[in-house]
Amino acid sequence: MGENMIKLIKPADIITLLCALLGFGSIIMSGSGQNDAALVLILAAVIADAADGAMARYSGCGVLGANLDSLADVISFGVAPAVAALIFLNELGALAWASAGFFLVCGILRLARFNVAGKKDGFEGIPITSAGFIVALFLLVREIVPYAEYVFILLLIIVSFLMVSSVSYPKLKRPVILAPMGILLVLDIVVFYLGYKDMVKTASFILLVFVLAYFLSPLGRRFYDRDQ
Repeated sequence: MGENMIKLIKPADIITLLCALLGFGSIIMSGSGQNDAALVLILAAVIADAADGAMARYSGCGVLGANLDSLADVISFGVAPAVAALIFLNELGALAWASAGFFLVCGILRLARFNVAGKKDGFEGIPITSAGFIVALFLLVREIVPYAEYVFILLLIIVSFLMVSSVSYPKLKRPVILAPMGILLVLDIVVFYLGYKDMVKTASFILLVFVLAYFLSPLGRRFYDRDQ
């Protein structure tokens, strides 16, 4: 039985399991009061999520691939961001539980729908990876946002609805976009562990602008199509 399981696991699956462990670590960090460290582990999980997709395209995807990926995603980009959100909004009581819980439920529904009828040429609804990424980045720059708790609740609700919406989002494939984001993401993680908190805020803010541009991209396409 054990040998058969080992044969089923592909290199991409190992990276997917690493992604799940990073999400688990984020939850543990949140529970121990290390909030920023928890958020940085979500950023690391974003890298692992991208890496497992690249590895799957290179070495092939095993029978466990799709389901394993969704299970890892719900931990790293569903549960971990929801826990971080709940801790940040803790003073708001029931509103905190409701908004964090709503995010998690929408993320689970988003993944279930993707497994049943995923689009090959794009995404229906914002991907849960992008949603968790937005949550982590916002919380890393929370100190520079006026009325951060209420802005964050509004952001959580919008992102949650977009995950289960029918809005089409493109798959980002252009190196000219992905390379700078990837470099900045790695830099964000490195400078955090080096202790440069101001640089973390700057890098996180720039990344947040990039991700929010993707978040708003369907609106831009609609205006463009209308002008044609």
